[in-house]
Amino acid sequence: MTRQPHEILKKIFGYDSFRKGQLEIIEAIASGRDAIGIMPTGAGKSLCYQIPAIMAERTAVVISPLISLMKDQVDALRQNGVRAATINSATERDEAAEIFRETRRGGMSLLYVAPERLEGGFAEFLRSISPPLVIVDEAHCVSQWGHDFRPSYLNIAPVVESLPRRPAVAAFTATATPEVRRDVISQLGLRDPFSITTGFDRENLFFHVEHPADKNAAALRYIKQFPTVSGIVYCSTRKNVESFCDLLRANGIKAVRYHAGLSDAERASSQEAFIYDRAPVMVATNAFGMGIDKSNVRYVLHYNMPSNIDAYYQEAGRAGRDGLPADCVLLYGARDIMTARFFIEQSQEETRPAARRKLRAMVDYCHTTGCLRAFILNYFGEKEVAESCSACGNCTGETERAEITTEALKILSCVYRMAEASGGRGYGSAMLVNVLRGSARADVREAGFDKISTYGLLREHSARTVREMVDFLVAEGYLRMGDDFPTLSFTGRTMPFLKKPTPLVMRRSEEKKASEERIKKRSTISNAADSALFEELRALRRAIAAEEGIPPYVVFSDKTLTAICELLPEDEEDFLEVPGVGAAKLERYGEAFLTAVREWRRKGQAKG
Repeated sequence: MTRQPHEILKKIFGYDSFRKGQLEIIEAIASGRDAIGIMPTGAGKSLCYQIPAIMAERTAVVISPLISLMKDQVDALRQNGVRAATINSATERDEAAEIFRETRRGGMSLLYVAPERLEGGFAEFLRSISPPLVIVDEAHCVSQWGHDFRPSYLNIAPVVESLPRRPAVAAFTATATPEVRRDVISQLGLRDPFSITTGFDRENLFFHVEHPADKNAAALRYIKQFPTVSGIVYCSTRKNVESFCDLLRANGIKAVRYHAGLSDAERASSQEAFIYDRAPVMVATNAFGMGIDKSNVRYVLHYNMPSNIDAYYQEAGRAGRDGLPADCVLLYGARDIMTARFFIEQSQEETRPAARRKLRAMVDYCHTTGCLRAFILNYFGEKEVAESCSACGNCTGETERAEITTEALKILSCVYRMAEASGGRGYGSAMLVNVLRGSARADVREAGFDKISTYGLLREHSARTVREMVDFLVAEGYLRMGDDFPTLSFTGRTMPFLKKPTPLVMRRSEEKKASEERIKKRSTISNAADSALFEELRALRRAIAAEEGIPPYVVFSDKTLTAICELLPEDEEDFLEVPGVGAAKLERYGEAFLTAVREWRRKGQAKG
């Protein structure tokens, strides 16, 4: 077995060069140093610990949160000829015993386990093999400031410290605010870790926020554009999952559902159908996806707004893991805020203030007039972010612009008059909207707001439009919403604007055909001549995967199939030049795919 990173990268994984940050963190881990890597989904985090594990020629232990994620990783490694296994609750006793024996003999490069496994006798097994490297995947789970906190992750540091010889510890995650990053280092007891953040930007993802009057219609129209393409639809409630999945099925789209209220059998069946490309669309709550390594998801559509950007970016990031273009679309509605607040109020009291602040940032994202990509990157503390991009709905002009300077002045004046009439008491958006629209509700009259000068100033607008404008003013910093109570108040920007107004332009979603055509182009191979071959290769991949009992993307990713279409390899030497084709996959699949390419060439020549 070769011990050089570049040789392993090429011979085993089939790539010619490392991506940003990969080699630096590989060399740090291989030297025995602790490390923490903050790298976006699709940036190749797994290679950063798999290559040092192969170099060590001893068993490295990977702690990962979900069985499905571990299984995908192990399947992919085995396809590349790497000795890997997983021990989890689904592992049969005899199989586990054989894995333990093989590991003790030194016949395993990577052993994947769930953090809960450390609570039992497995810790004693670790002490007996003294692994040189312990990897903590999805490391944000160790932080109570993260969005997927798992108490069992807190057992990792004590177990590591109990080993006869402390191994190097490497932590990886895709999304972590500076606060979460500090907590990960502390909770895992990392010692002077090599730290790298390669950036949070996913250049292949297109971000878009819509404010549709009818979410069902908007979501259905989007999905109907490519009904056979893999996509995930996230809903905030089980009820929404059920109803939207039924709607898709009624419209002839193969969809499956996933939420915590379903039986274990149905959840497993749904996940398998999605992973194996038998059902292209998964409709789910956030209970689905953390352990999914499916690389060919072409879109993630949020039917409801998540409660924070951390969760949104994690979920949206499940699109385009293969590096090909993918879409992240969020359908915003004011009711989403109410749902998110309800869940926050059910959480532990000490976590609520931070949760409310994060919700406010999420709402601001949905209403910002600026670059959506820049908003996300700024949230995660990334510096030197461009103010605009060519890959979000705001920057490409796929939203209509409306000047609301006059309306903004009326809204801010109404906030002032309401506070004046109530002796300084604060009110939330719902009351403000009712006053501006001239509502005859009893609570409006009892507060005396039907007598103030700003009562009914925006009665010509719908409640939804007025609420949208209020949220915009909060997002742009002209109004502040309290963390503990959602009451509105002035900011440092308010009075200067009232005294000397400057034009305010708000962006609203516009549903237009050009956008639909763009999405189609981003989700298919651009060369029409190659798309026929691509579909043939997909069919071949699907047949091989079914025969071997593995997901199709484990055979080859869409990106590798696309490269085959572009390079049209003629022999094994050519085939090894395809990204993602290493020695083991050449031996296993080379002849079948080369035959498919030759047959496609022959058909083309015959037609010519």
